[in-house]
Amino acid sequence: MNSAKVDCTGVGPMQCYQVKETEDGPWNLFYFDIEGFEFEPGFIYRIQVQVDSLLPEELAADKSLLEFKLLAVLSKEMDPVMELNDIWKLTELNGNPVVDDQRTGELPTLEINTRTLTVIGYDGCNNFRGKIESLSMNKLLFGPLATTRKMCPDMTIPAELGPTLASVSMYIKDGVELQLFDSTNKLVCRFKKID
Repeated sequence: MNSAKVDCTGVGPMQCYQVKETEDGPWNLFYFDIEGFEFEPGFIYRIQVQVDSLLPEELAADKSLLEFKLLAVLSKEMDPVMELNDIWKLTELNGNPVVDDQRTGELPTLEINTRTLTVIGYDGCNNFRGKIESLSMNKLLFGPLATTRKMCPDMTIPAELGPTLASVSMYIKDGVELQLFDSTNKLVCRFKKID
């Protein structure tokens, strides 16, 4: 079981678990409650569950024919990708140090939300947002980023940051530093945790 519930729609809008049946399988939405299971966000669980079939005539119209009961929590481990869930300021881009904007005193930022698999940020001129297509231990792929379209006196970093983030395929978190790498293992960005 994954470390965060996600928005989904069953009978109505709700929060679903993410589960997979095999180690290498994909995460799938799980719409049901598990009797006796106390979920704590930020941890990946391996659990053993009993599945009982219920009689249709004993159920309300919107109730499932299946009932799930926790038998055992086999493991509970801190999800390492949850450490990315933060706001990061850009300190290096393609080998060049990035300094505070003289006009605003701001650095470009990247806010990663591991629960919703979304990213928002500021490239030094424009705001951007998008989805995270893939996130797992050391793997990070951003989807297309939507951005505002302001023009600023210096567009060097804004013009470079978007394509660079699109090239990212992996990460290393080292203390308060986040390093992003492209598919050739070249370091393309360094960020520092803001708070």
